[in-house]
Order: sequence, then structure tokens, then C-alpha cells
Amino acid sequence: MLTIQPFQRTDIPAALQLCAQVNWNHLAADWERCLTLNPAACIGGFEEGVLKATCTLTPFGEVGWVGTFLVDQSQRGQGYGKLVFEAMLAQARQQGLVCLGLDSSDAGRPIYLRYGFQMTGQGVELWSGPNPAPAHGEASAADVRPVQSADWEQLLALDRGCSGVDRARQLRTLAGEAGATAQVCVSHGTVQGFGFSRPGKLAGVIGPVVAHDLAAACQLMMALLADRRARDGEKTVALAVPDQEALRTWLAACGFQMRRRNLRMFRPAPRELLAGPALFVTTGLGMG
Repeated sequence: MLTIQPFQRTDIPAALQLCAQVNWNHLAADWERCLTLNPAACIGGFEEGVLKATCTLTPFGEVGWVGTFLVDQSQRGQGYGKLVFEAMLAQARQQGLVCLGLDSSDAGRPIYLRYGFQMTGQGVELWSGPNPAPAHGEASAADVRPVQSADWEQLLALDRGCSGVDRARQLRTLAGEAGATAQVCVSHGTVQGFGFSRPGKLAGVIGPVVAHDLAAACQLMMALLADRRARDGEKTVALAVPDQEALRTWLAACGFQMRRRNLRMFRPAPRELLAGPALFVTTGLGMG
């Protein structure tokens, strides 16, 4: 029998084993972040004390983002996913979240449709590739630099205006993680954009990247790629890109390839959140 309850930090090694089964890029820090941002909604399914299924929920005000929905491959088809997903939905109701969002794969979409999630026309694509040598408009030190404490007020205001949600806790948590970097593009004392990077098991990760225009976004991207080169060497880099045709073209020119495309879904109805012309890269699949 499966026991449903929040998982704890002591369960992170078991969660990483589930990630390894599906070749996910997660490190312990990704699970730590879920536990920091919404511990009550880190739902685990346990069989004889062993973690067999997970689902998490990251809160952005009244919006919750569904992520890390995993079931042990040896236990699939036994209803474990249904139990943890329904427990997550119950926790969302208890927390007063009025809107849930997620990025759905082809395999997961029928499940989400059954639970009242509705498709949007927006895709989120996973791109990855080798970290290119500096090229394609390497950012100048005068334009892009590491985020400073004085930048946060403007940075968060820019993000709220562009994303439609409050991601302050998530962004501050990301910036403080080991191996992570945060860059900001400033013009005449005004923040024009920002971007973050972090390590991953298989590939370094870039995201989110938010900017007023493509030029600022590309400058930020080059600074973040340089950060990952300095920390990870020639390790592959991955990022999740919403429908941004100009950035796709830029990534292809840098040698990146699109690996798969997920569709964004919302419950109870589609909303204009975490999307738009200024959101060039998402935090990551399952992270908004």
C-alpha cells in the first residue's frame, strides 16, 4: 500500500534515484529548492518507507506551478501517480491557490486533461548543446555584470511586470545556491534585463532570462554561458525556451539543438502568466 505524505530532505537521495531512471538533470539542490519554497506541497508516495513517487508545487502568490511529477518505473501502472497528483491538488486547494500551471509532455498531457487542465497554444522547448566559445556579440563589462544587492528591487519589479506573478522567493533562492550565477544588464542606471545560471547533473542550466529586447537577452546569455564555462568547463548547457523565434535562431547559430517541445497548460483556464515578449528563457521545465 502506498502512503502519501510530504517527503523530507532525508528522502532526496531516493528522489535523485527516480530522476536517474528518466535521465533528468536534477541535483540535490533542485529538490532542496522545492522543500524551501513549499515543503507542505512536496508530496511523496512511500511503499514500506521507500519513496516511489513525487509531485511538487511552487507557489507564485495565488498561482502554483506543478513540477517533479515522477513515479518509479518499476511501479508504473499501479495508480501511484494518480495518488500523488491528487494529493498535490488537495494541497493546492488547502493553500488557496486559484490557478495551477505546468509544462506538459506528450505522455503526460492526457493525465492533465482528465484533471481539468486546459492547453494553451504556447510551447516551451528544451534546447541543449555545447557551450560555445565567446562569439555572437559577447557582452561588454559595461553592459552586463553580476547582480548586486542594490539591483534586486529593480530586478524583481521588472520580473513581476513581465511574468505577471511574484517570483521573488524563487529568484532569491536560485541566486543563493552553490555554483549558481546571476547577471544583470544595466543601461543608464536602469535594469534592462537579468539572467541566472546553475549547475546540473548532465548539463549546466541557464534560466530564467528576462529582458526588454533580444539584444539585451543575447548579451545576458553570453555572460551566463561564460559563467558556466568558468565553472563547468566544456560541459553541455541546457535551457527551456518559450515561443521566442528570434532566440531560437540565435541558439541554432551557437550550435544548440531543440530536443523536445512541451505545451503549457493551466487549470481551471488558460492565463497570460510567465509568458510574453520579455521572457526569453524560463526557470526550467517544471519550474515556471
